This record gives sequence, C-alpha cells and structure tokens, in this order.
Amino acid sequence: MHLEGSDTLLLDITGCQRLFKGEANLLHQAVDAFGHQAPAVRGAITDTPGAAWALAHAHAESAVLVPPGEGTAWLTPLPVWALRIDEQTVATLSAVGVEKIETLCHLPRGSLGPRFGDELVQRLEQALGERPELLTPYRPPTVLHSYLRFAPTDRREVIDEAVRRTVEMFCERLGRAALGVRQVLVTFHCTGGQATSGTQIAAGRVTLEFATSRATRSADRLGALIATKLNDLRLPGPVEVVQVWARHTEKLDDWQDELFDTDRRDGADVADLVDRLSARLGADSVVRPQLLSEHQPELAYRYVPFMDGDTDRKPSKRRSTKRSGAAACKTEHAVPRDGTLLAAGERPLQLRSPPLEVRVVALVPEGPPGSIHLDGRAQRIVQCCGPERVETGWWRADHVRRDYYRATTESGVCLWLFRRRDSGRWFLHGWFH
Repeated sequence: MHLEGSDTLLLDITGCQRLFKGEANLLHQAVDAFGHQAPAVRGAITDTPGAAWALAHAHAESAVLVPPGEGTAWLTPLPVWALRIDEQTVATLSAVGVEKIETLCHLPRGSLGPRFGDELVQRLEQALGERPELLTPYRPPTVLHSYLRFAPTDRREVIDEAVRRTVEMFCERLGRAALGVRQVLVTFHCTGGQATSGTQIAAGRVTLEFATSRATRSADRLGALIATKLNDLRLPGPVEVVQVWARHTEKLDDWQDELFDTDRRDGADVADLVDRLSARLGADSVVRPQLLSEHQPELAYRYVPFMDGDTDRKPSKRRSTKRSGAAACKTEHAVPRDGTLLAAGERPLQLRSPPLEVRVVALVPEGPPGSIHLDGRAQRIVQCCGPERVETGWWRADHVRRDYYRATTESGVCLWLFRRRDSGRWFLHGWFH
C-alpha cells in the first residue's frame, strides 16, 4: 500500500484476484467500501501504477478494469495532466498544442527532456511500463510523547519548570531509541477560558510547534528553542498537563566529542542560530540560496526556507523545484594581452539585479571589449576571457542570447560583462573578487 498525495491509494494486487473471485469483483468491492466515506471515490486496475493513477483520475468511468497488456490503448486518449506532472509543464505542453497523451507519444522522446523537463519523460515511461516505479510502503508514524501532570496552576515559574522536566523526559526517550526530531510540539492542557491568537487551540489545549534545522535530541537545545515563545504565551486558563510530542522521528546516532576544535561545533552553532531566528521571525523568514539546473545566471538559484533541508548538505534539486526552461551554454577562450589564459565558465559570487547597461568599445565588431565607461570615466580593459555564450530555448517567451566576458580593468576591477546578440548592447552583470 502506497499513499500518492493526499487523495490516492496505490495497491499492488498481484495474485489477489482469486481471493475475490476476479479483479472486477475486487475493484467494485473496493469502490463500494470506500464510497460510504467518500461518495466521489474512483478506482482503476491496470498494469502499472502510473496508468492506474491516470485512469482513476481522468477516465469518464468511476471504475475502470483494463485487460492485461492493453494499458497503453486506454492511456493514450487521456489528457497529459493525468501523467502526474506539474501545472507549469501542462501549460507549456498546451501552448504547443499537446493536449493528449497520444500526441505526446508521437513526439521524439529525446527532445522531451530538454524542452519540458526530465520529470515528463519519467512519468510517461512509468505509465507505459517502460521504466519501473518503486512504491514506498505506507507506515503509520509513531507518535512519541512525554507528559507531566500536576495541580492546575497559572504560575509562570511552575509552568516553565514543568516544560523543562517534560523536555528532559522526552529527550531521554529519544536517546533510548537512538532517535532525533526535526519538529517538536508542546501542548498545554488548560482547565478553561478563551484561547488567544497565534497558537493551535482545541478543547482547552494550546499547542506550540517548533522546528529545527537538523535532527536533535538535545534537551538544552530544545528547551532554549521552546523558551523563545513561552515568555509571550498567553494561556486560556490554569495548566494541569504539559505534553511534549513529535509526529515524526528519525534515526540519530551519538558521536564522540573531538579532542580539538572542528567544524562540527561551528555547524552546530549555525544550526542553533537558525533555529532561534526561525522561532522568533517565522520559518519562511530565514532562507538560504539553492542552486537550480539553469544556465541563465539570474535564474540559476532561488531562496528557500532554511528549515526545508539539512544544513549539512549541499544544495540540491528539490521535489518542488520547477524548471523554468532550458538553456544552451557554449564557451570559447580568448587569450588576453599578457599571454595568460583565464578560466572561463566561472560565475561571480556577486550579481547585479537587474544587469546594468554600460557603454563599451569593442576592439572589432562583435568582438571582446576593449574599454568600458564606468563610474563616470573610461577605463581600459587589460585582461579579457570569453566569450561564453548563453542561449535559452526557442520555446521560452523571453529568448535570451548573450556573449559573456570576464574582463579586468586597468584599475584592477574584475567585471562580468555580456553583450546581447540581438541588439549589440552591453551590460554589467557581476563582479569577481
């Protein structure tokens, strides 16, 4: 059993048909059973999980049974969104006249990835049975919790001490199981009164939620994080139970302290700072850059909440990342005047947004820059490397065609310049240090 999103259940029923007197009876029993809870329930049985998802969501019938080996014929009349692709890809396909899976199958498979993203090819091949799709079995999460019950009180020092002790008990349980948490919840069971805003309230309970940038079971770290919100917490009445719990846990092994200072301590300090800032300002206010698979420089990164990933990992593709298109990159080398060869293809750490149009004098038409008018005066360029050509795909609305140069002026400033190939205008896009 595998959960796909919040509304779909995928089951491998291989060999089960004899227990239900055939697949047709199995399908109708399942649809009828779920129908008591969800009147609009739909189902499908076919050769692959991708095709079953598509038929259950997009076919006109609410219960579809496909004979073995005929899945492709039933799949191709369906709309392309039935392949479980994102809305942007669906819109892009629609813009070029691809509405049905049948039309998509007639396009050259090698051109689909560069134009519309690798996910489209993957989903199509999985639905057709040309690529295996591994399903992750559903396992209900184990809710780990600790609580402390005492006489109802509204004294702040008593409540703070109860939270501290409950956090310690909770972390001891984590330690015995060799587990850690990235998200912890603290629930105060109150005897009455009205709730205040900014917390989750239900039947006399107030719940605060905290997230950490990496898994932990440190009572000191969790206690300090919880304390950031306790001072401003307004409870609806006296508290009689404090409960610390977590919906999800993960394996976390202990490590031995180092004899000398290492980067591990620095990483822990950064993680603690991120946790405190996120608790005070909100998780969406503390962000980090993430690299994207994109040649066009200003689209090659984005900012994501720090809590969305492990701070010890390098930026990587995320499941929510959407391709904004593809670009081709071609690099040529030019030997500077002093005979040295600079590395091409490097990117500066500092970009100007948007790029600044500048006045440049080139040595030859469509050649490298010879001088630049910058900061109110003309400066001669003494070193130059390039061009590095960046061109986006023709299917983009904003077609980019640029020649980039890494140029060093006589004052020692290393600039990243590009010339627009359509207009010949020059722009300053960044600085090297």
